[in-house]
Amino acid sequence: MKYISYFLIAIGSALLVVLLSLSSCSPNHQSATPTNQQTEQSKVSVQNSNHTVKILNFKYMPETLKIGSGETVQFVNQDEEPHTVTAKDGAFDSKALDTQQTWTHTFNQAGTFPYLCSIHPYMKGTITVTPKRNEK
Repeated sequence: MKYISYFLIAIGSALLVVLLSLSSCSPNHQSATPTNQQTEQSKVSVQNSNHTVKILNFKYMPETLKIGSGETVQFVNQDEEPHTVTAKDGAFDSKALDTQQTWTHTFNQAGTFPYLCSIHPYMKGTITVTPKRNEK
């Protein structure tokens, strides 16, 4: 009887290890080679953005960015985990970005826009938008 309980504990432990291993796998695997459509979308995003913020090692880089009104920022997730770019006031939200996915946002109004990752709320950044010279 004693050995049966050891056997059951061993099986339970093995199942737990397998389940924990599987839980860290991403359900949305993407091909390492981008499709033509992905490449075209990426080119369009890069051409239309004035600034880039990289998401790497659970940080936004740069963490603070100063831009002019009407300029566009491209956010690129270079982490292996999904992240979001979500304004603290709800003004914008990228939804979850998988590895190598990009999202762009144009800031048309002057002000300070703090944002975070809604999945990992300790990740924070700030975009400061200055008005154009002819704006007041």
